[in-house]
Amino acid sequence: MKGKNLYRILEYTPKSSNNFAYLLMCGIVGIIDTNREEIPNSLIRVMQDVMLTRGPDGDGNFNEGSVAMGMRRLSIIDLEHGWQPLTSLNRQIVAFQNGEIYNYKILKTELEQYGFSFKTNSDTEVLAHGFAKWGMEKLLEKIDGMYAIAILDRRTRELHLARDRFGEKPLFYSCDRKGHFAYSSNMLSLAALPWVNNEIDPQSIDRYLAVHFVPGDRTIFKDIKRVLPGERLCISVDNPQPKAYRYYQISIDKQRRISDDELVQHLEEAVKSRLIADVPVGVFLSGGLDSSTVAAIAAKHSPQIDTFSMGFHSAQHDESTYAKQLSQVIGSKHHHFMFDEKSFAQLLPQVAAALDEPIGDQAMLPVYWLCKEARQHVKVVLSGEGADEVFAGYSYYGAFLSQKDWNLKSWKSNLKDLISPRDPMANSYQRLAHNPLPVTPSGFPLLSDAAEREKLLGGYGSHFEMDSWEEELIAWLNKSENPLQRATSADMVTWLPDDLLVKYDRMAMAHSLEGRAPFLQPQLVEIGLQLPERERMSKGTSKIALRRVAKRWLPKEIMQRRKQGFVLPMEDWLRQWFDSHGGINEYFSAVEFPGLDIDQIAQIVNTDFQQSISRGRLIFALILLIEWYRIFTEKLDSLRSKYANCI
Repeated sequence: MKGKNLYRILEYTPKSSNNFAYLLMCGIVGIIDTNREEIPNSLIRVMQDVMLTRGPDGDGNFNEGSVAMGMRRLSIIDLEHGWQPLTSLNRQIVAFQNGEIYNYKILKTELEQYGFSFKTNSDTEVLAHGFAKWGMEKLLEKIDGMYAIAILDRRTRELHLARDRFGEKPLFYSCDRKGHFAYSSNMLSLAALPWVNNEIDPQSIDRYLAVHFVPGDRTIFKDIKRVLPGERLCISVDNPQPKAYRYYQISIDKQRRISDDELVQHLEEAVKSRLIADVPVGVFLSGGLDSSTVAAIAAKHSPQIDTFSMGFHSAQHDESTYAKQLSQVIGSKHHHFMFDEKSFAQLLPQVAAALDEPIGDQAMLPVYWLCKEARQHVKVVLSGEGADEVFAGYSYYGAFLSQKDWNLKSWKSNLKDLISPRDPMANSYQRLAHNPLPVTPSGFPLLSDAAEREKLLGGYGSHFEMDSWEEELIAWLNKSENPLQRATSADMVTWLPDDLLVKYDRMAMAHSLEGRAPFLQPQLVEIGLQLPERERMSKGTSKIALRRVAKRWLPKEIMQRRKQGFVLPMEDWLRQWFDSHGGINEYFSAVEFPGLDIDQIAQIVNTDFQQSISRGRLIFALILLIEWYRIFTEKLDSLRSKYANCI
């Protein structure tokens, strides 16, 4: 390595009489700076501390010349001498990860047969030896998990980064043409670096105003990018310009039916693999089909498992009764909490502070509350994320069914008319948010159409051109076998990784809680997306195959329920918010956000409240964006001053 040949692994011993180390859920961070002979260790430590809630149990560092890497860790499985980084080939391979590799024991046995010797039972050491044996591409093909991985190959002077197949774990990066590269599980730690420009990206804001999150490889900041799900980067230490490779993409150019027994087997294996832990594990149980299936299978393998549900005082919005019923059937230790709907004004800033990027999903608030309560009892939770996308559960997918007797209303009927059954791809939607009707390619309704977004952006960029990510997205979607598969696949690579999994990960990690999603086991995802249409959705019935096999675990009361989801009393909450800030005009008079026309926003909100237009989704997304930016910039200023003392 360039400069002083320093190699440091800063070990951590927990405050206990037992000298244990751990298999870890954590956060990772690293820097390459070719302008320095040595990167100050104090800088990497400050960057680590930004992610304290991701890993309150300890840290680990590697520092050598122009490269510095670090992590914060959350202990899940006790393993003697298992701190990160883990190494291979006489410390020539240095590995860090954020996440879990569920099949690491199988891979460890295979590597031992090749002569590799293990000092720990850690999944990260499996990554180090696996990289040494197979290289990055083959290693990624073999592992099943949720992860962000950083591996330094000191022989070739290359840094390898990778993100899991479906985007369960975050990984951001930034680089310039002056020899700087940095990556992190947290966007704030990158944004505060002195060479990173924090200019807001107008196209990202346009997309946020359309779908309430920023999809794809862009982030809200021009200089910070996101590693895509199923993507890996290779970075030369001497010339740190990343080269991106797609190591995984869901195959949607085929259909196949499987037996119920095979589907049951995959579901059992998916849930069982996600239960591995030496700390208490629980399940988020809403009482719906997806979480109930996970809970019932989990209870088979882990009797008296903890389950958690959130209730609402409004009967219209509460479905916790079904969760309680199922917990009695499966014999779980059930914990029920009531969401304090009067706490919206106090809770929203806490939720905004827990985000490193804005998402305007209203369900974040009860999820944040539920994670906080669950953390008092367990350190790991399973949930039903992914089932609706994989098995076709959302009602708006009905617009893409081939059956002609589906009863659709308003925009759904119009959308159906635009899709030709004889040539389903010819007229289907070819943009993310600039389509003939204000919907995405999945049929998901937008918060605002292009004309309204132009007003909100002060007339800037009414027609953004497709970037490379959007072009690749549409080209991939057009390979699908039928319109329903295309629609669900669109959500699988936008709505799921950039909203649902962000919400799940950030709200859980804000309380040092690890969230796992069994429905995102790779084989299960492939099976679900490749099922024929008749096995996924028909008139009046969603998730047909999943619903059929779930009868083996679930009572009739659960099976016969209609999907509800988090339907929240947003109108009351938004009124509460503005009342607590002196009214609509008073609140917006103090607001600043680069590129947004605040007067237009205030006008929309006033009109909505006066005429009951019910633009709650858009208004909440705008408030969340504004509050996130206010809090983020405050944290950014504080962190910059800390960095200045280190550099």
